[in-house]
Amino acid sequence: MHPESPSPGRAEAGFTLLETLVALAVLGVVLVTLFRIAGDSLVQHESREAQLRLALTAEAALEAARLGAEGLQREALPAGFELSMERQALDARAPADLELPAAALAGGLDWLSVVVVDAAGRRYTLGAVVPRRQ
Repeated sequence: MHPESPSPGRAEAGFTLLETLVALAVLGVVLVTLFRIAGDSLVQHESREAQLRLALTAEAALEAARLGAEGLQREALPAGFELSMERQALDARAPADLELPAAALAGGLDWLSVVVVDAAGRRYTLGAVVPRRQ
């Protein structure tokens, strides 16, 4: 008797070269998809973070104006940010269908628009009613 040997029609255990190449191709497609998703979410995160920085800067400038200051000092702005503020009499800015309190129409309030622009050109505009400067 001969020791057991594989029969000529029986394949040996293991993967063929073709099976290995197909598995690597599928793995490559999956990895490319995952990296693309991760890259897109990183870009969205950076954009949202930049918008948040713009919004917080505009809010700080608006609050400074409400408290009577002329606005944020240039040194207080983040690097690369430009800030502009515009005051208008509230009665000139108000839409016709907006009912304003008597104090606003008597000249006690202004509409203040704050625009913040970063180095990349993103803009954030915030407007609110503030007391008129004396």
